Amino acid sequence: MTCHREPGTALAKSLKVVQLGVDDFSALRYLHATALKAHTAAVLSQAEVDAFIALVRSAAYVDLLLKEETYGGFLDGELVGSASWHASGDNGRVARIGSLFALHPRFGIGRQLLAVIEARAADCGFSQFATGVTANAVPFFVRHGYRIASRGTRILSAECGLPVTFLKKTLPRHLRHAPPATLM
Repeated sequence: MTCHREPGTALAKSLKVVQLGVDDFSALRYLHATALKAHTAAVLSQAEVDAFIALVRSAAYVDLLLKEETYGGFLDGELVGSASWHASGDNGRVARIGSLFALHPRFGIGRQLLAVIEARAADCGFSQFATGVTANAVPFFVRHGYRIASRGTRILSAECGLPVTFLKKTLPRHLRHAPPATLM
């Protein structure tokens, strides 16, 4: 008898997801540079990869990280994935997924991290999500209910802009949470 299982299910079950803080930024920088370099060779130029890695190594990257709520996925104490989000849009009603990186694609790490940040944003009252991702990540987001909105450049700093596809997703009504009450 054969048992068919989704790839990475056992690995994803071992993943420990926690919110990251300043003390984790060194490991986060290493993850972001390593994952981007490994998984975007077919879609980014060497100059674009180099510009991103230079940004990751700069003090300006810390400022970008501090603007988002970031979660990390750990396997046996090693950071193997991260995802972040923040409120965005003129009306503050859109949860923008700032980044999602996984060292090992197709093992369920990205799926689990995406589920965590979408749930966290939904708990905060968001039902609309948006992101801008490099071409290699588009199929992943489409599989998770995102639709392509447009293509363009995501400016990360004066020295770093990456070609991206912008995607959007709206949660179905039955999955939406009521916005949290404001304190007076």
